[in-house]
Amino acid sequence: MFRLGLDFGSTLTKMALIKPGVKDKPFPQAVFKYKTNDHPGDFHNALVDFLKRENIPPDAIEHISATGTHANMAKDNILGIPVNKVPEVESIGLGGLALSGLDEALVVNMGTGTTYVDATAEGIHHLGGTGMGGGTLTGLGQCILGTSSVREIVRLAGHGKLENVDLLISDITDQELQNLPPILTAANFGKLAHQLYAKQASLAGKEDLARALINLVLQVIGSMAVMVCKGSNRRNVVFVGTLTSLPQIGETYSIFSKVYGLQFIVPRFSVYGTALGSTLVSAEEV
Repeated sequence: MFRLGLDFGSTLTKMALIKPGVKDKPFPQAVFKYKTNDHPGDFHNALVDFLKRENIPPDAIEHISATGTHANMAKDNILGIPVNKVPEVESIGLGGLALSGLDEALVVNMGTGTTYVDATAEGIHHLGGTGMGGGTLTGLGQCILGTSSVREIVRLAGHGKLENVDLLISDITDQELQNLPPILTAANFGKLAHQLYAKQASLAGKEDLARALINLVLQVIGSMAVMVCKGSNRRNVVFVGTLTSLPQIGETYSIFSKVYGLQFIVPRFSVYGTALGSTLVSAEEV
């Protein structure tokens, strides 16, 4: 028998199907996501299509857990399967720990906005959040690039150069600063209105702006994670949520790990961390 976790986000709904007891760690057996809307019929059709694709009959699912900002879309039962609505914060925390294999971590959920959760074996606690996230990326993408498509922004960014847009450490000093590599950003978008860099800024095209936009979002989220870690004495940062699929995340946070002496982790199935976590919260409540 399977258990299904649903994470109803503001932008995307994520589904994670697990089979308890198959592995030491409850990695999803199958995953799926689609754009969230307010039409329950669309969700129902998406779920049916997901199960058909995986060749899993509804009666093979013993329980469904639901969490997220739009979890009210889930009724007491779906396809005749009982549904349990569970808290999102606990789902984020347990999902991050399960995917990383850690006993304690700061779990950062990167969705439309970003949530910071302290997760340990003793308890899960919400530490705060920021409006910086996928909504920022798509909103500024529309304003700056004329597109809100994450796929298109990522495509453009793949050919972009940060040095045409961002003011880097190497631009402001030739001294070797302790723990601060020359390629680190000193000011996001800092060259575009700076007279000293007018010639270089004039070279900035859509590709460069897209790369700088992704860098801005990832760096702000990462910088806040560093400050939260300092205040909560955590050394491990685990990222879950939709934005973890950005190709630039590995490069950006590997630099953060070296500079700040923290372990930044983007585990496998990170996009579905909260959906997975909802099944673990539900199991604890039984």
